[in-house]
Amino acid sequence: MKVLLATDGSDYAEQSIRRFSLLPIKHSPSYEIVTVKSNQAYGLIHQDVYAELLRQEDARASESFKRAAAILEEANLKAVHIVRSGQPANEITRYAKEAMVDLIVVGAHGVSLLSRLLIGSTSETIARHAPCSVMIVREADRHQHAHGNIRRITIASDCSDADIQIAAQVNALGVSSDVQFQLISVIEHPYLLDPNSEYDAQMTRQVSQALDRLGENLEVNPSNIEKRVFEKTHVASCILSFINEHPTDMIVLGDKGRSAIGHFFIGSVSRYVLHHAHSSVMVARKKI
Repeated sequence: MKVLLATDGSDYAEQSIRRFSLLPIKHSPSYEIVTVKSNQAYGLIHQDVYAELLRQEDARASESFKRAAAILEEANLKAVHIVRSGQPANEITRYAKEAMVDLIVVGAHGVSLLSRLLIGSTSETIARHAPCSVMIVREADRHQHAHGNIRRITIASDCSDADIQIAAQVNALGVSSDVQFQLISVIEHPYLLDPNSEYDAQMTRQVSQALDRLGENLEVNPSNIEKRVFEKTHVASCILSFINEHPTDMIVLGDKGRSAIGHFFIGSVSRYVLHHAHSSVMVARKKI
């Protein structure tokens, strides 16, 4: 699996690289780290001043890479520097397509030349438009500090064809044999019905069978897999409540999966989980 790490030199970006290096997966001996230099001038600016800004951007990119490479070195991993110029999200996704990257790893936040937070722009734009899977990595939060090394992955399934890509991408990560998997799916319970009533027994059976198929496609020990089906009126809130109660290293979602059950992820659910999950989030999709 070809993985591209992105950094802008911010604490968030460096924390994400450190967290990624500690994930319970089979790591490559070396990773490409991309830094994007800004080449934009805002308003009228003297040529000498613009040249100085570009010089500062060169220095920032070099220093950002050195710090990120040092983090990987702590985990006995090597780094290769990829430098691009332009708008971060565009350049990162463009390079990922050119280099046929399988997975882009970015932090939940970042800092640009003008000190702008990036969770609503760069990270989310990459997650929505990348030509491959994307992992939004968060540093160990209160769950990790409280529970130590969790070694647990949660997969949120909508029981569509997206599950095929989820299984393929998770298998490609080479997850450690001792990692526990939680497979969950949420049946959207209509608001007008009694929340305590059983919505559709046949649908519940179909969802359970779909989770069984997903588990069979995962190249892991079946005894390490747990499955849960929920009936809730709000899909995203249910997913977040579950991972808050059952701490996880990473939650994996499908890309634009839609089934007869009627809920989908890359729209409101994916964005909600990306913004509010305390754990790392991986959006799994087929490489373009």
